Amino acid sequence: MLAALKNLVRTMQPRSLAGRAVLFTAVLMTVTALLSASIVLAGADHEAERQELAITHDLTEHLASRVGEAMARDATQYLPYSIASAATRDEVRSISIIDADGRILAQSDGADVDSPLIHRLTQEAMSAGRTVYSRERDGALAVAAPVIREGHALAAVVRIWEQGAYRFDLVPSLAPFLMLLACLALAAIPLSAHLVRRAVAPLGELARHAERIGEQGQSTPLALQTGDEFETLAKAFNNMTARLDASMRQVQEIAFVDPATRMPNQDRFAREIDFFILRNNASSGAVVVFEMQRLSKLMQTLDPDAARDFLRVVAERFSSAVRTVDRIVRRGQGARGPVAARLGATEFGVFSPELSQSDAARFAQHLNAALNQPFDWRGHKLTLGACCGVAMTPRDGGDADTVIRHARMALSAAHSAPARVKFYTQSLDREAVARINLEREMRGAIERNEFRAYFQPKVNLVTGRIEACEALARWVRPDRTIISPGRFIPVAEESGLIGPLSDAILREACWKAAAWARAGHPAKVAVNVSALQFRSDRFAENVLRVVQHAGLAPDHLELEITESMMMEDPDRALRVIQPLREAGIRLAIDDFGCGHSSLGALSKLPFDVIKIDQQFVRALERGDAHAAGIIDMILALSRTLDMEVVAEGVERKQEMEFMAVRGCHWVQGFLYGAAVSAPEFAELLRRQSGEDIEAGDAA
Repeated sequence: MLAALKNLVRTMQPRSLAGRAVLFTAVLMTVTALLSASIVLAGADHEAERQELAITHDLTEHLASRVGEAMARDATQYLPYSIASAATRDEVRSISIIDADGRILAQSDGADVDSPLIHRLTQEAMSAGRTVYSRERDGALAVAAPVIREGHALAAVVRIWEQGAYRFDLVPSLAPFLMLLACLALAAIPLSAHLVRRAVAPLGELARHAERIGEQGQSTPLALQTGDEFETLAKAFNNMTARLDASMRQVQEIAFVDPATRMPNQDRFAREIDFFILRNNASSGAVVVFEMQRLSKLMQTLDPDAARDFLRVVAERFSSAVRTVDRIVRRGQGARGPVAARLGATEFGVFSPELSQSDAARFAQHLNAALNQPFDWRGHKLTLGACCGVAMTPRDGGDADTVIRHARMALSAAHSAPARVKFYTQSLDREAVARINLEREMRGAIERNEFRAYFQPKVNLVTGRIEACEALARWVRPDRTIISPGRFIPVAEESGLIGPLSDAILREACWKAAAWARAGHPAKVAVNVSALQFRSDRFAENVLRVVQHAGLAPDHLELEITESMMMEDPDRALRVIQPLREAGIRLAIDDFGCGHSSLGALSKLPFDVIKIDQQFVRALERGDAHAAGIIDMILALSRTLDMEVVAEGVERKQEMEFMAVRGCHWVQGFLYGAAVSAPEFAELLRRQSGEDIEAGDAA
């Protein structure tokens, strides 16, 4: 039966907890009823057997007493008749009377005289002095009772009764009880099922609540007023989901919100673009990437709190300008508005959906103009210099990463565009690929030492002789073709190769100048210093080591440093150049007048030479009076500060004479020759020395 119940449970296999509880309760009630009935029936059988044994015991002792009375009256001849009368009962199998010596005094028909069981029971009864019994193999009951006379055991009677001779039918008496038990079991199963379902109903509500959270991602708090563990569990579940929702919101904020400006970040920006492309594959949208060019330097000069405050001001201006320009350009058309985001330290982006290319151009130009207006912040007016690149989707890319990359590519080209706004074109992609290839070739060229120093003569206007030169970088391929610096210098600056390239030019220039001096043709050499070189903390140490290894006199080396590099951090610049100045190396400030020089800071820096930028020299050809005034001012400043002046870009004799009349010390330019290789410049020096010797002989 238990196996049948187990198979039934395995077959049903209820999935819900309530169903399993109901089934378990039904099985438990059924098993309990069956066990109770079994216990009752077993008790009835035991009671019947006990009563059977008691009756047999009484009849046997009664017969034994009759035998004892007969023996007392010495009337043993009547024993066979007594035995025969008792043996006529249906339940009696046989009766035997045996004396103490084991002799059969009397027996009924069918008695087994030689039965070892009869003799064993007789001996046990007489020895123990009490009635004994035993079951035979066939289930019959054998009972022996001693006959005591005058304190001596004289004989015993053994009666063997058929098993079950006395049966007491207790089932009819137990039938009402069993029926009541069955009815209670049948009634208890549905009642228990109802109670179990009601008890576990809150647990089912918890399960459904968990399913809603799994499907919808969020759900209203669960309200259970049961006053038991389920209510406690529901409250804990609500607290857990509330903390989980808060954590998820925090994670989403960290993942998709810029912490400084509270604007969407690049990941959120890209998701918005991808979502629009998937939903509106036929519609166009504009991705505009802006760069605030002066923002990074300004942030470096501010303390952290002030920097964060100013950045929030910039973000507010950007978001407000986006909304205003969108109303002007689209005039409320379109279901979705633009999405503004912060993409990097100095980069901001706008995605304007459902916008044509012409409207995108107007959108970018208006927004760029708004961002180029000065920022009023803490009593200061600050201009950040914005420029932007524009890419259209899906024309310029079928996914967000591609469109943003193309917009950034257009942004790089916008730095040199007149309006500071540039649309992406396929030519920009080709140019980018070409720049990557050029960068790869440059790395190999540096390893193969293909970059050489070419030297442009510098003429002393007092003596009219070539007494110095400027070392310029040239890329000489193995096939002897020369790559223009205009091609590889910008790539070197962007890729960081300008550092090793400048180091290589510095080494070659120092070694060549030292060789010319040893050959009897000394000439000072000027070398341009890159911003990457100058930012190194070991810049001065590296320069001094190169000069020492080359064997060059320190005063024959002149380092040209742009004013923008010096003005970036004048105090640090002074610390960097001081060891060089003390060693005797000359320092020149390059491109003077083109940046935002501070005359106060300039007066504190120990420079030896000022270089007038060639744009002022070329302006003389156009008769620009302002250029002449600027040159006069620079020359006057140099005389005040006791500094030499070099004018570069001199191509005409009139420009040379203009400089000579006003006291300029040095000139360089195509009037005296372009940059040449080291052997060619050495030949210029030798020819100049030969002419001097010939002039001396003629005198």
